[in-house]
Amino acid sequence: MEEEPSPDDSVATLVGRLIDDGEGFVRAELSLYRARLFSRLDSARNAIILIVIALSLAQAVIVAALVGALILLRPVVGPGWSTAIVVVAGLALAGLLGWLAIQQLKRATEIGETTKRNIKS
Repeated sequence: MEEEPSPDDSVATLVGRLIDDGEGFVRAELSLYRARLFSRLDSARNAIILIVIALSLAQAVIVAALVGALILLRPVVGPGWSTAIVVVAGLALAGLLGWLAIQQLKRATEIGETTKRNIKS
């Protein structure tokens, strides 16, 4: 409920009320944003759990594929060469994926830099 200022109130009293009202407003806004954040995090929790499980399963499948490649190559080239082939191929694939990720990041940051230059000019 709003208090009507009386004619006897000084400027200091009015400014004090303004500051108190401002603090109350900021606290209410922060509480609202906090409630929204926790609501969204709660909604996203299940999705995050499923993503972690999917990534873990994908990692297990990749390990199984590498072991399978070792088993398939062993009779053909021997245990040492099959290990070397699988390791080199795995590292090459990891390097390629890392390089692609770096290129994507460079493009993403270039877009930001271009936008900044356009804003300044």
